Amino acid sequence: MKRIGRLHILILGMCILFNVCEEKEIEEKLPKDIPKIILEKLCLTETKSGKKLWTLNAERAGVYDEIIRVDEVIIRFYDEDEAEFSVLHAPRGELNTKTHNILVEDSVTVFTDDSTKLYTESLFWLNDSAKILTDAYVKIIKGDGTVIEGRGLRTDPHLSRIEIIGDARGASPIELPDIRK
Repeated sequence: MKRIGRLHILILGMCILFNVCEEKEIEEKLPKDIPKIILEKLCLTETKSGKKLWTLNAERAGVYDEIIRVDEVIIRFYDEDEAEFSVLHAPRGELNTKTHNILVEDSVTVFTDDSTKLYTESLFWLNDSAKILTDAYVKIIKGDGTVIEGRGLRTDPHLSRIEIIGDARGASPIELPDIRK
């Protein structure tokens, strides 16, 4: 009887060991970067005091702990009257669900209602201060034909207060009047 009891314990122990090994093997084979939720056609709206500040639309999204990774991103910025004044396009990005900061990458463009265009490889939206930042190369083309290029940028979503952080160069079609006339 004691032998049968020990045999059962030994077999039970081996079964548990094999199950643990199988679970570990399965866990090791699974990709580490799996989203908790996958969404199609995501639309998020950021508001303040009931007024729309910006919306983020994405074709696909993967929800992780504090990050939502999005593909085919369009962010629309709104003024105090909730009129759209600026649109950002990017192939991919990430949204922090706690801070609502956004990083977008790969051929990023921003178009404003005054015909200003911004082109770069990555932008960071700092939500608390409503600023757009990057350390990448940027090219800005204003509606009047002015072109500004440089490395690094700090601006508002209107692209009206532009600060190039690194080397900058530009050209403007504005002709100065003759001071003698």
